[in-house]
Formats: sequence, structure tokens, C-alpha cells
Amino acid sequence: MYRVACVWIPHFVTEVERQRLGTQTRPLLVCDGTRVLGTCAQASALDVREGDPLHQALTRCPDAQVIQGDRTLYQEVWDRILEALGQHSPLVEEEAWGMAYLDAGATSALYGREMSWCQAVCQEVRQSARMQAQLGVAGSKFTAQVAARSCPSSSSYQIVSQDDRSYLSSLPVSWLPLSAETHRRLHLLGIRTIGRFASLPAPAIAEQFGTQNLQAHRWARGKDNRPLVGHSPRIWEAHLEFQVPETRREPLLAALVAASRQALDDLKRGLLAVQRIYVRVRLFGGEMLERSTWIGNMLGPRKLRTVLKNLLDSLKGDDLGIVEIWIKLIGLKPWGGRQLSLFAQQESHLRLEETLRKLAQKHSPGCVARVCIADPDALLVGNQYRLAGYGQ
Repeated sequence: MYRVACVWIPHFVTEVERQRLGTQTRPLLVCDGTRVLGTCAQASALDVREGDPLHQALTRCPDAQVIQGDRTLYQEVWDRILEALGQHSPLVEEEAWGMAYLDAGATSALYGREMSWCQAVCQEVRQSARMQAQLGVAGSKFTAQVAARSCPSSSSYQIVSQDDRSYLSSLPVSWLPLSAETHRRLHLLGIRTIGRFASLPAPAIAEQFGTQNLQAHRWARGKDNRPLVGHSPRIWEAHLEFQVPETRREPLLAALVAASRQALDDLKRGLLAVQRIYVRVRLFGGEMLERSTWIGNMLGPRKLRTVLKNLLDSLKGDDLGIVEIWIKLIGLKPWGGRQLSLFAQQESHLRLEETLRKLAQKHSPGCVARVCIADPDALLVGNQYRLAGYGQ
């Protein structure tokens, strides 16, 4: 039976920042330039949403503490969570920061009951990122997401055992992804539940509310046929054995670097980044030790040597020597580079904008020019753009 799970971490961005900043009593807004990137529960209760202009958000939540976001940090934490989720499902699909879908059809049977699998997944998120996740399991993505976001306060997961349409029928129609105008009209017509909306004929939905709402109508009927599109993490691994227990760090380090040489060549050739490095050793006395560290970037010989040295130095065993060692490069994926912001600080951006505005007022709008797209399909690059006066 096809089963899909939705993992949802409420207010993911602000939760990452609260861990970094410590306990905060004031509402927290994380911004990216002049837009809201993340909100806390207190700000969301005042109708502040991600993507809102910062000045608008502050009028609704004037007591909020505002900090600039760190996209690299959020991606690092989220990748670590995705890696952890991959240990409990063969297929993990990333939806956005703080939300992912998992294949829950075959794996849950391995845990005896779906309940046990849900508990294991939630525990994995807590251990990997110290965050509280909510998990919903159903027969489709939309229903699983609704189940995750509506988890009761007494539990971190919700399992939909009935068919999706029956589960959704009594829920408010506000759960459906409809425009504000459509919701307004449904309210005027007295259609308050998903079940009432689903009972309407599809032609009537298209005629009265537009064809763009037919997808939501299908979801309301439990017919969300979107497939789970995920990926299994790519892993490179090597295994070394020593005839004589090795206690010296330098020979161990040299052996690991030599074993990884081909992997480094492949990474460079394919422009692949590494998410995590994992090392596991077996000591002469039988004790097993393991260490791992986050990378989240391209990996060269010098950096690899430094990382492996730190991992080996952190191993604390019985000093009887190492007889086996395993190394894994986990999460190999194309490196997309790092996007740099010209205006990383909001104050600098605002000061520049003010300076440009004063120059345009003092002289003329034409003294400060900005580049605009004129004809993106033009054959000549010079014809694709035009200069416009500041403020035009």
C-alpha cells in the first residue's frame, strides 16, 4: 500500500537562530535584506508571513527582534536533517526548509508498526538538530502535510488510517491552497469544510472559481497523485585493515588519504560537494568507535587531510591500536557555488538607497542610471538591456 509521510519543523529558520542566540522572550524576525525570511510563532500569530516587507512586518509586530539571516547556516542544518531522514526511508523529497516527504510504504513495516517508525523518525530529527518535528502519514502528499501540520499537542505525529477523503472532509476549507478571493466567496456561499468543497462537481468549480482551483478540488477528494520524487544520498566509502594493530596517527592518516585519492579526483572531475565525512574504527580489543563532521562544500586534499586528522585525534579508545577503519564521504552532490549578496546588511543598503535618491533630487534622475532588461530575446547583448534614470 502506498504511504507517504510529511516531516514538518514549524518556524525552522527562527528555531535555528534561537539555538544560536539562546533563549529569547521577544518575538524574532529573520530578514533577508528588506524581506522577512523567517518568523517565530509569536510573530505568525500577529499575521506576519515569510516574504512580507520588513517594514510591514514591524508594524504588525513592533516588539520583534530583527536579525539578518544566514542562508548558508540554514542549508547546512537542513542538509543534516535530510541526511538523518535518509536513514529511515529509501526516498526523501525536499519541499522547502523545514518540510520534506518520505516514502513510508515499505520501511514502516520493518519497524513492526507505523507508530514505531514515526517515533524513530521524530527522535532522529531531535538527535540530529535538536528540533521538534511534526510528522503526518497518509495516502498522499497533501493529506500527509495536513496531518503533520495539525498534529495534536500531545503527540509529535499523526497517522491517517482512513482514506484521505474521509479524513479531510470535516476539516476547514482554509486548509486548501486557494486564493484569498476564492476563500471569501466560499465563505459567502456557506462552504466551510473540505468535504462540502469536494462534493461540488468539477465543472462547477472551473466555471465559478476558475480552472486553477481544480487541483485543490482533486486534493479535497483525496486524489493527490503527485509522485514522491526524491533521491538516495550518494556515498563513497573505503575500508582498510591492518595486520598489526596501528597506534601511530601519521601512518593511519597517510593510509586514509591514499585510499581517498581516487574519490578526490572523482569529486573534482564531477564538481561534487561533500555533505559529511564519517570515520569508524575497530580497536584490537574489539571496541568500535565512530566520529563524523559536517563539510557542506567542495573537498580538496589539504582540507581532507585536516578533517581526517581532527577526526582521528578525537577518537578516545583503549590505546590497543586500530585493526580496521572505515571512511565514508556522504551526500555527494553537484556544487552550486555560494550566492553572494551585494547588500548583506540592511543598514548599508538603506544608506546607499538614500544617497542615490539625494543625488537624483539634487541633479537629475538621469545622473544615476540603473540597468533594466529591454528585450531578453534580442540577438545582440547590447540590445537586451537599457539604462534608466534612478527612480524611473
